[in-house]
Amino acid sequence: MTVRTSGRADAASIGRTIYRAVADDRVTALAPTLAKLHEAGAFGFPELYASARADRYSRRLIWRDPEYRFVVVGMTWGPGQFAPLHDHAGSWGAEIVVEGSMKQTAFRLVDRDPEGRFRFIREGEEIAHAGEVSVVLPPLEYHIFGNPTSEVSRTVHVYGCAFDRCQTFTHDADGWWRSQTVELSYDA
Repeated sequence: MTVRTSGRADAASIGRTIYRAVADDRVTALAPTLAKLHEAGAFGFPELYASARADRYSRRLIWRDPEYRFVVVGMTWGPGQFAPLHDHAGSWGAEIVVEGSMKQTAFRLVDRDPEGRFRFIREGEEIAHAGEVSVVLPPLEYHIFGNPTSEVSRTVHVYGCAFDRCQTFTHDADGWWRSQTVELSYDA
């Protein structure tokens, strides 16, 4: 598995390797592929990540599949930065912790009301460390994800769509949540 050229990241090689893992929509091969890429040092290059921001995590596009089947995104998380409860636009996804630690709290959607509110049940929580992969598959695609530490963390995410928008959720009354569509952009 070749993943670098002259001491630099080879985004095209990363993209092709992931493409093979998700061929025929078999995302079951994605988690071990991300782990192998991490072990080979493919994600250890600074140019794969935008600089840390003070106000929120940052995103950098590493690779966009020419057939628009998936994107690979590098994220940098400052200390204590979290993404709010959000969905994955109805798409599968996987993320690997490259540096630091990340906390994930998974939720299951159990109800919607006529006012457009949502009710979730918290399914579990885990801390992932460098080299660990998690996968989201609809309808189990809702989570809060972030860096619980006092150091910068970096992650690589693969989404089965352009993932340029998603729904985020904020608490409303009586255990209900309200959604808002958020446009996602890249910082570098």
